[in-house]
Amino acid sequence: MPERPIEILALPPKLHEMFDGHVPQRTNGEAEAMERDFLSRALAAYAMHKLADATLEEAAKSIVDGGGDGGIDSVYFSAATNTLWLVQSKYIHAGLTEPDLGDVTKFKAGVEYLLEGRFDAFAANPAWVKILPQIEAHIRNAATRVRAVLCYSGLALISEDRKRLFEALKAKVSKEPEDDFFQFHSINLTTLNDWVTGGDEAVGIESVELEILHPGLITRPHETIYGLITLESLDALHRAHGKRLVSANLRGFKGRTDVNEEIQRTVSTEAAVFFYLNNGLTAYCDRLELNNLDRANAERKRITAKGFAIINGAQTLGSIAKCFADAPPDAKPSGHAFIKIISLEKCEDDRAFADRISRTANFQNFVGLKDFAAAYELHGQIARTLVPHNISYHFKIDDDTPPSDEANFDMEEALTACACLKNTNDCDFISRVAANRDSLRSLEMVFPPEALLRSRHERVFPPDLSARTVWRAVQVQRIVIPIMRDSARAVTGASKAFYSNARWLVLAAIFNRLKPEMGEALALSADEQAVVSAAVTDYAEKLLALCVARGFASYELAAGGVQVLQAARDFQSVFKTQGDCQNLFGALKAEIWKTTNAAQPTDADQQGAND
Repeated sequence: MPERPIEILALPPKLHEMFDGHVPQRTNGEAEAMERDFLSRALAAYAMHKLADATLEEAAKSIVDGGGDGGIDSVYFSAATNTLWLVQSKYIHAGLTEPDLGDVTKFKAGVEYLLEGRFDAFAANPAWVKILPQIEAHIRNAATRVRAVLCYSGLALISEDRKRLFEALKAKVSKEPEDDFFQFHSINLTTLNDWVTGGDEAVGIESVELEILHPGLITRPHETIYGLITLESLDALHRAHGKRLVSANLRGFKGRTDVNEEIQRTVSTEAAVFFYLNNGLTAYCDRLELNNLDRANAERKRITAKGFAIINGAQTLGSIAKCFADAPPDAKPSGHAFIKIISLEKCEDDRAFADRISRTANFQNFVGLKDFAAAYELHGQIARTLVPHNISYHFKIDDDTPPSDEANFDMEEALTACACLKNTNDCDFISRVAANRDSLRSLEMVFPPEALLRSRHERVFPPDLSARTVWRAVQVQRIVIPIMRDSARAVTGASKAFYSNARWLVLAAIFNRLKPEMGEALALSADEQAVVSAAVTDYAEKLLALCVARGFASYELAAGGVQVLQAARDFQSVFKTQGDCQNLFGALKAEIWKTTNAAQPTDADQQGAND
């Protein structure tokens, strides 16, 4: 039976947090049935809250679920948008499937009854009876739009047979194909998880007001304002909004670096000429509004920037803020920085253009592969998914990233763990972890156009990789690496070199044979940890014996009759060489599988499992 996706685990607590005491609950029956009934109703209210902008109280009152509801669980009319919202919700405990065709067909029929004015179909439902006069009035109003929403807590996308039901209904009630009167939407667990974790929220600050001195204004093709901004204004902006200002940046403030210390020195000692000596800041916004009183003012322009985000200049902003924090109250720096703000309002694809601005602008300063890998969308998704479980994935470089512990991990840990997890029989990833780790951070398209995933980073972190799998893989790695490190410290010479360099191949073998990254729980159990710990020593001993058998090392008799391991070639070189790793990995898998009665997977099976 497939495991429950991690996304479903955070949903019930969120629904209880928002709707306990608001959404009506059954008071009789089995506890499990009552819980699922509440969650399904709360899910309908959640959809109304997010999609129709209903308050929590309004969303809860929109529930009409019960006998004679026509398959419609909640109804809400938004006066602000003149829209009648109709929701069917299904809480699916397993978090995998879509609603039954019969339930969706009933929903479609109920919506159709409303659109055709067959209101008597709802006469047996007391909640419907109370609102039918208002609903009838809205339906008869030519300005009203109707939106039907199927909201369910499963990862599966809605099937074609469900879609066709509503496509046929739209064709039936629409005057023409482009008619906006009726639309159907489906919301699955992926979107619900974005709601729970804040993944649907816009990047940046909702609205900021700034004063630009000696401004320049470009109106086409993309409206842009540039000029000087006081250091004091930037400090105030940072104090008000903090990291959210640079959440769209490839990297956060890196703290104490040579470059940042130089910026701080300039702010502290030469603030008056700072804008001559610094590249300044680049930002974008969703919309740029100019104060009408300043349109003819060439010296200054007051602006309001909606959806404001700084995408280049995190180090400058952070350094300015640090200088202001450290300076005495009566000796704050006085100077200006250059700023450029680009409006995305007229862009055909504003998000894509924003991403392009961010990447290109950051080439002006040194940005490593770690920074660009952090822009890969999956990392943000993993981080958001783990937030409700009090686990923080720090995939961006920042000066205050906490050390790795039971609640925190960073991209470096995730990269090596997932590279060993996604290792294929050719051992390309294992050898790169040891010899050329930066190549695994690269988003460069090195594989042919027909390949689904064209960069190594995408193959280490494929789109279907779950946050739970990543976190469990990191926990496994945290068991393997210290054991191998302790083994290396206990010996000398070639033995020390073996244990120091064989760790990634041992880790990959553990993933290959034991699959400890699988499982519903986020944390490895004590039993799972014990199994992994025992396997580390066992697999390492087997691998060392194979190194000897294949001539990579040999035992020689030393003084006192003691056998000492001697390497024909440095083990560091062996485990950095793809061909050698491939040779040893295949032999180690075969040796491990000798201890079980199950058939060893073929190369094709293993390749399929890693694709």
